[in-house]
Amino acid sequence: MLVHEWGHFFAARKFGIRVDEFGFGIPPRLWGKKIGATLYSLNLLPIGGFVKIYGESGAGAGERESFATHPVWHRVIIILAGVFMNLVLAWALFSLGHIIGIPAVAGEGVAAGTTHVTIIAVAPGSPAANAKLAFGDIVSRISAGGDSITPQTASELIGFVSAHRGGLIQLAIRHDVSSDVPAKIIEIQSRANPPAGEGPLGVALQDIGILRSPWYLAPWRGLESVWLSIQRTIEAFASVFQSIATSHAVPEGVSGPLGLYVLTGEVQRLGVSYFLQFVALLSVNLAILNAVPFPALDGGRVLFLIIEKIRGRPVLISYEQAAHAIGFVLLLILILIISYRDLHRFFL
Repeated sequence: MLVHEWGHFFAARKFGIRVDEFGFGIPPRLWGKKIGATLYSLNLLPIGGFVKIYGESGAGAGERESFATHPVWHRVIIILAGVFMNLVLAWALFSLGHIIGIPAVAGEGVAAGTTHVTIIAVAPGSPAANAKLAFGDIVSRISAGGDSITPQTASELIGFVSAHRGGLIQLAIRHDVSSDVPAKIIEIQSRANPPAGEGPLGVALQDIGILRSPWYLAPWRGLESVWLSIQRTIEAFASVFQSIATSHAVPEGVSGPLGLYVLTGEVQRLGVSYFLQFVALLSVNLAILNAVPFPALDGGRVLFLIIEKIRGRPVLISYEQAAHAIGFVLLLILILIISYRDLHRFFL
């Protein structure tokens, strides 16, 4: 978020426009310090950030340091600079990740025999969920009814569980196979007749390994990862908007600030590789979300500038401000609804 706002700040200053405030979080203000013409502030609600650029509301028209004075293309660059910086951050993190190694599915460049059977999803209310299994857990051994194997592939583990469905199963779980920390033994009572699509334990499995690239190829691999993330993020947002429009409900997989807090903690325990990839994906998500042409978002502000360019004159500032205010309220309501659901899902 700071990188996003810094993009707006940097572009505005490059065009000689004054920035009155650079704020992290949503007011009320907790702390502030003025350096030069800019007040740097820390605010109460850590769910956003902002830069207050002189002239955004039309003030100072005709003054060189006013946003309102500059041509449309200057203003578009300033508004989209935040989106651009989020993509740059994602590219840098993905590139670094490719150097130190990122998690990848078997068959996507990962050498055979170097993968581990990894849990990638846990069904709510399933035996696995009750046993506190989580995304990223590695199954190093499985035992049941006197039988025991070290699964080499997900299909091998699935076959073992199916052969012992309905029985007590022991799993040796590790978070990092390179660590000296011993595996944690977890006992799970598997289901003889599980719900469709869940299996006896209620987990989705995948063969995951670590993919590394030479330093000179990492930037290109990073660009590929950014492009793939953009595609998948757009598909995910389209699915969310479609669900809201058709069923008037936010899909279960969508999380707000509370959910991201929990997910960040879960990803941190998996190690640097997972964490870098997670932050990079968050940065791509923030970029795409802000590019949506909805009032209060960067895309909505650019939309008003496009209208101004087509009409040859700006939309009345009072109309634009009202649209952004309504958009902000709607977004805040959506965040509160999702946060309330996250509160019950993760904490209650």
